[in-house]
Amino acid sequence: MGRIVVSVLLLIVVAVLVSFNLTFTTSVNLFGSRFDQVPVMAVALLSFATGVLFSFLLYIGRFLHTKKKEGLARRAKEVGERERKLAERETEASRAAEAAEAAAQPAAENAEKPSPARTWRARFSRFFNPDR
Repeated sequence: MGRIVVSVLLLIVVAVLVSFNLTFTTSVNLFGSRFDQVPVMAVALLSFATGVLFSFLLYIGRFLHTKKKEGLARRAKEVGERERKLAERETEASRAAEAAEAAAQPAAENAEKPSPARTWRARFSRFFNPDR
């Protein structure tokens, strides 16, 4: 309710200022063109409207810049997260490869290492070899 009262009072003040200054005129030089007998209130209102428009354009530019910056930060965070997950997968894969290699290594050692029975037969082969 207070906003409405303040807004109405401000509109009344602006209306009074406009009504008192309607008779006053001035000359305006706009980019080399001279305009004579332009009402002062028209110049004031056009200046105000131009300022509002310029501020609005600056606000939109700043808003878009902030959104772009946030998007880039979000993408950088996502890329960092993906890199971290990829590094975790690579370490898991290397661990799995090491485990597979370790599991395959004893089998290879067993294949190369003769069993005790074979070594016993090799030592006493001259007694158990039927071809000799």
